[in-house]
Amino acid sequence: MRTLTLALAGALMLTSVLAKSDGTDCAADPYADPAADRCNPLRYVPNKAVNIVAAVLYFVVALLLTLRTIRHKGYYMLCLTIAAWCEGLGLALRLGLRENLHSKGWYIVMYLFVVLSPCAFLAGDYILLGRIVDHLDAARYLFIKPSKVSWTFVISDIITFLIQAAGGGLSTSDDTTQALTGSRIFLAGIAAQMASFILFSTLWAVFIYRVYRHDTALRAKPGWQPLYWALGFTCVCFLIRSVYRTVELSQGYVGYLATHERYFLGLDTLPLLLGISVYTWFWPAKYLVPETRVPRDASATGADAATPVDAEVGQTGASVGSAESEPKPLD
Repeated sequence: MRTLTLALAGALMLTSVLAKSDGTDCAADPYADPAADRCNPLRYVPNKAVNIVAAVLYFVVALLLTLRTIRHKGYYMLCLTIAAWCEGLGLALRLGLRENLHSKGWYIVMYLFVVLSPCAFLAGDYILLGRIVDHLDAARYLFIKPSKVSWTFVISDIITFLIQAAGGGLSTSDDTTQALTGSRIFLAGIAAQMASFILFSTLWAVFIYRVYRHDTALRAKPGWQPLYWALGFTCVCFLIRSVYRTVELSQGYVGYLATHERYFLGLDTLPLLLGISVYTWFWPAKYLVPETRVPRDASATGADAATPVDAEVGQTGASVGSAESEPKPLD
């Protein structure tokens, strides 16, 4: 599914590149005044040293995640690992764009990797929450079943991914109206993605709140909480990036945030890097092992399962009913 999505997005981007005509009013020296250069889609020259460091850091993290996958398995997190390589490649492509500031081909390919790869980071979190809850047999503390958590949000992620890809393709058009339409479509996609992730983060918070309030035994169970709090940390990092992208796109492709690289590096590249880096240490397959899995309790599974509070009330009622039903001794 992810491969198909990437292929469709790539086709949309490629179409826009092929349809793009060479500008006739490009600056003779693209480095003289990039902010006023209409043929420079970034409106700035990417910082060579910073982008090299950023690309190297992403490749290092991607390599560590790959080694974790090989050593500890956890193939359900492959989307995160592959996307880390893609994000690093996107940052490396910014160096190529630096040498070809008027090349729409370089820009589109770079944009594809840098802007769309984080969708797979979010998908990794969606899958992980369902895995943790299922591992603890604690579906009763969520609004929906663990399996539906993963599928619901991953499908949402794919839809918003396609919306962003379509909008990104249209936004590179020479036609002003078409470019504006593409910008609005992309903004709608990134805003929908942010709303979806806010809802997901709310689920994360509700689950831990209910466990701490109602289930002291599960709360005291060792092993799972470090991974769960690591997941919460990534939620914060990814939300920072989502808010930044939403505000950036609301200003347009040549708005203040979009045309100043420091905001991209500080509010997009860095939070994403911190968010995925945490899994190099808190690799899910190290924690979600058969030895720590909570055995399934038939009485506590399913959508109608009782919470610990309900169970306690039920036991009390049963005891009273039993006492009342005992025959009184004959006088």
